[in-house]
Amino acid sequence: MLIARLFATLRTRMALWGGLMVIFLAALRVATRQGRQAAEAEFVIRAADARIRALRTSLEVTHEIENLSDDEHNRRLDRWMRD
Repeated sequence: MLIARLFATLRTRMALWGGLMVIFLAALRVATRQGRQAAEAEFVIRAADARIRALRTSLEVTHEIENLSDDEHNRRLDRWMRD
């Protein structure tokens, strides 16, 4: 009788600890997934910002070159080719 009660108590404790471990692992997996999704979203936003910056810079350079006089355009092209 005593041995049966000890085994029943042990089985109950093991079931409780097992349940706690499952809950802990599930919470850890959810947190990891949310962190990964947040990092991916941040990466996409940074990449989009970098593309926007590059397009704006390209547009500014294009406008600047179009607005130069021919002499200034040739002088800058010569200087750029020397460098």
